[in-house]
Amino acid sequence: RLPAEAQTQGMNAACLRCKLLRCRFEGMLRLSRLIFHICLACGWLHSTECAPARYIDGFDPVSYLKIQVNNPDYEVQEVWAAHQHLPNYDNLIQAAKDTFDYLPKQYDPRFKNPCWYPEPGGPLKCLPYFQILGVSKCGTTDLYHRLTFNPEMVECPWKGPHFWDEAVHPARRRNDRYDGSFPAYVSVFDKPAKKIAESPRTITGEASSNTFTGVITFCRGPVWPRKLNVTLAQYLWEATPFARYIVLFRNPVDRYYSAYYYYRPKSAGPGSAEDFHRKAKSDIQQWRACVAQRPEWFCLRDYVPQQLVKGMYAAFLPPWFEVWPRSRFLFMRTEDYKRAPIAHVAAATAFLGLTNMTSESLQGAVQMPKANAKRYQPMLPETRMLLQNFYRPFNQRLVEALGGDRRWLWGY
Repeated sequence: RLPAEAQTQGMNAACLRCKLLRCRFEGMLRLSRLIFHICLACGWLHSTECAPARYIDGFDPVSYLKIQVNNPDYEVQEVWAAHQHLPNYDNLIQAAKDTFDYLPKQYDPRFKNPCWYPEPGGPLKCLPYFQILGVSKCGTTDLYHRLTFNPEMVECPWKGPHFWDEAVHPARRRNDRYDGSFPAYVSVFDKPAKKIAESPRTITGEASSNTFTGVITFCRGPVWPRKLNVTLAQYLWEATPFARYIVLFRNPVDRYYSAYYYYRPKSAGPGSAEDFHRKAKSDIQQWRACVAQRPEWFCLRDYVPQQLVKGMYAAFLPPWFEVWPRSRFLFMRTEDYKRAPIAHVAAATAFLGLTNMTSESLQGAVQMPKANAKRYQPMLPETRMLLQNFYRPFNQRLVEALGGDRRWLWGY
């Protein structure tokens, strides 16, 4: 006999039994692979808590992943051999010549990851197979570390080197230290390369959280002072046309509040909801003063005020989609990721073409302590209303850009 809860939520008996089993044995017995997949299909492995899968603002936290996930049907060397340069390729060489001088003529087809041997008998060199592009304070670090529970994913010791956007070209020589050059960036992956050499189907990746929103502002340092008509998306397309990208978007109001505390200098004090309200008003005024005099793209490129601008997700999509096919991106909503971590890790695993993780590996990934998780004072209601009104038009544009899915409105 099904309880009223099952009838009101439209659950079938298999889903309910799965939930009851999980409630009874969590922390005591390992779920068998069969029961794990039943739970995943029914939606009961959405969180580490023993609770029903509650929809956030009316949306299934998993359904939007299915239409995005596509298993990579190409090999790195195939893409590299067929690659054609963009019309502004010469400008990109000017922006980052050391990259194109160092890239190999071909990648070793024995490896799934983009790797090559610069010299016979020498060490293997590798680039990342994928990147989590951002956005900062949306869960990029958390997702990256959970993905490393997959045995086919080799963790990079430097998760976010911020090379493509911030490593100034020409590089500043620093003796034997990391100097920000392209060869130095490749050396960041030397430890993963050793493991990849032993297991050719493994991959590595990185998660520099400023890459997505820095697309028109940076390309190995700020582009405007060098008068370069290039974008970060174009640079990555020329250097790594085989790459795959994961992007997390969080309610921009909450992301902005989290960033206020995270990036606040210690000398400024602990911060408060009242101080944040004053800053939000000031930042909005600064942005509106800019767009009143200049085109939006100009103000976006200025990247000021940075933390307010980073929540205008839709405004940064066109430069990426002008170059990269939509199929190379997996977009996640942070609120859905937090509610259904196993389903999101599984979706990322499939998107990267990795072997499905065992139930034990997935449970280990989900039970990992949350990265960079902090609690702050509640935001003032008037501040939330102010920011919701500000971000609403950008959220509406995001809905249009991502196929009409209204979850990207975040309920306002």
